[in-house]
Amino acid sequence: MWKERAMGAEEAERLRGEVIALETALAAAFGEIAVLRAAVTGGGTAAALRAMEEMAAQLEGTVLRGVVGAEQVGREAAAAGFEQRMELIIHALRNAIAFRGV
Repeated sequence: MWKERAMGAEEAERLRGEVIALETALAAAFGEIAVLRAAVTGGGTAAALRAMEEMAAQLEGTVLRGVVGAEQVGREAAAAGFEQRMELIIHALRNAIAFRGV
């Protein structure tokens, strides 16, 4: 299924940068989706912050399911990577919530 190959240090760093960019974009997108949800309901800033908080809680719920799923198919390293990245995305979303709440 996956073909293993050696990766150079420069390629690994480039991919690491791409992953960080995607994490940041995802957190921003989740925040904007939550703001749009609040706009539809007409709840203003407080509703937007609640919607963002609900989205962060939903994402936290997916972490355990994703980790268990990956471990069940024998992908322990993938499970660890998934958990770490999701936690970073959730952290970035919570930072956005704190920033908007100021």
